[in-house]
Amino acid sequence: AVVSTQSTGDEIPCLIPAEENKIPPTDDDTTPDIPVTIITGYLGAGKTTLLTYILKKQHGKRIAVIVNEYGEGAAVEQPGALGVGNEKYEEWLEMTNGCLCCAVKSNAVMALEKLMEKSGKFDYVLIETTGLADPGNIGQTFWVDEGLSKLYLDGIVTLCDAYNFDKTLQEAGGKVTECERQIALADVVILNKMDLISSNVRDNISKKIQSINSSCKIQYTTHSRVDLDMILGIQAYSNTDPPPSTLEHNLSSAISTVTLTTNTKLKREDIETALEKILWEEAQSDSDKDPKESHVVEDTGKMTVLRLKGKLHTTEGWIMIQGVRDMYDITDIKGDNIPYQHLIFIGLHLDKKVLSEATKMELR
Repeated sequence: AVVSTQSTGDEIPCLIPAEENKIPPTDDDTTPDIPVTIITGYLGAGKTTLLTYILKKQHGKRIAVIVNEYGEGAAVEQPGALGVGNEKYEEWLEMTNGCLCCAVKSNAVMALEKLMEKSGKFDYVLIETTGLADPGNIGQTFWVDEGLSKLYLDGIVTLCDAYNFDKTLQEAGGKVTECERQIALADVVILNKMDLISSNVRDNISKKIQSINSSCKIQYTTHSRVDLDMILGIQAYSNTDPPPSTLEHNLSSAISTVTLTTNTKLKREDIETALEKILWEEAQSDSDKDPKESHVVEDTGKMTVLRLKGKLHTTEGWIMIQGVRDMYDITDIKGDNIPYQHLIFIGLHLDKKVLSEATKMELR
């Protein structure tokens, strides 16, 4: 393949052509589903360094990585001219450490569908988004694309630049930034460049992150060196950690977390009706926002749900709920080790009364 590069200052890992059809694709239902992690983060947060680390380190994990070539400088710019014309997603390259890599300029979904032809050659999928991209667009795909039925959204990881964190928020002049929205969508936040700040600054930033999204876990790193088990196969929607309490957001951000709980078994039909009322009637959708227009998100002052997740014990059994913006998915699960019921809403100007009354659940 022809190679195009954009210097990132990192050593570029060697690429060798992936062997085609070494393991034929299968639709066997016994084949385990593959977890997908979405990596996002504002420009300069360290995604390039993290992806280069993943594709070079001998970590023993077989990871298929989709790199967006329009990012701040991809970790692997070498597959820059794959295929012909717009068929940029067509060729997957195999790294010397056993990982697969594909660089795309537009449609990551097509790259994923092509990847499924290599079933058996990877155990994890990691998708990088550009600095101004909304990971919610990709997150919704796994609930509507039948061709990706063997993949499931395992978690969204957001990298933050600790050194420039406050500056990024202040530049918005009090408006909601894309950085804040990426934090709101995250299951894990990686606070990078810890070597450049003091412990007091770290604590203050952590409080701001928790005020936006009290359900996320925070990992502290330098040079994006993170334990891969913290971002791959994290089962963000399957853990049994206690749900976060609803926090009063006394900081400048309009984004906050509301947690609802109940000891009552609700009907699944009533839950679906409540969610549809909240997402489609009470809240406005920001799905049409063009992330390339600005790093500032338009704040109309109306309630906007960015992320939804939870587990409930219905009259029909236990269910797991996850949603991104105005789309949601419900999955039947085993509830043997689940000690509580909860729903977590993360978004702008969340109306606690509306959420509580619609779901018939109490604030935690």
